[in-house]
Amino acid sequence: MPIIDVQEHCMQHTPPPPIVTSEVRIVDAAGAPRILMSAAKGTPSIVLTGRDAKPAVTVQLDEQDRPSVKLANPVAGGPTAAIEIDDKGAHVKFDRAGGASSYLFLNNAGVSGMVLVASQGVRRVSVLVAADGKVTIDGLNGKATTAP
Repeated sequence: MPIIDVQEHCMQHTPPPPIVTSEVRIVDAAGAPRILMSAAKGTPSIVLTGRDAKPAVTVQLDEQDRPSVKLANPVAGGPTAAIEIDDKGAHVKFDRAGGASSYLFLNNAGVSGMVLVASQGVRRVSVLVAADGKVTIDGLNGKATTAP
């Protein structure tokens, strides 16, 4: 690949030629990888790594080009977060080791909701809004409540 004189290119107001590759690794001053941009496995992704070399943020497309953003927690056992599109719809999900989770969703059929799951993995509260506007709240005082 030819060496490009950046100053000369800036003076000519022409962009440098594109870089074509399947993977780029950007390292910090100590040479540790901190950013990985890749399409080597057939699906594009960008991974930001922490100083511990573990993924902290992952942005990627799956095999059907559905996007997701995943956030790791640098605190051991701390909650994680994900925003994703899957075959069912769109979700924002928070997970914690041991089973606790909560999520917001809007599915492809037009149903939206919020679900809270206790640390034992048991659903405790859910609020659902059907496509027709019917609201169902389940779990408050151990009872289900439905409103038109």
